[in-house]
Amino acid sequence: MSIERLWVGVATLRSRWRALERDWQSVVVAAIVVATTVALEVRVPW
Repeated sequence: MSIERLWVGVATLRSRWRALERDWQSVVVAAIVVATTVALEVRVPW
């Protein structure tokens, strides 16, 4: 295995980790919005 292939693998792993972090951040933000809406009893026109 060449060192170049190893670096490509590391870059791929970092990219997937960052995408996962973004997904979790989106989930947290959505949960905060929902909790705030429920807590303040804001009526959302769906």
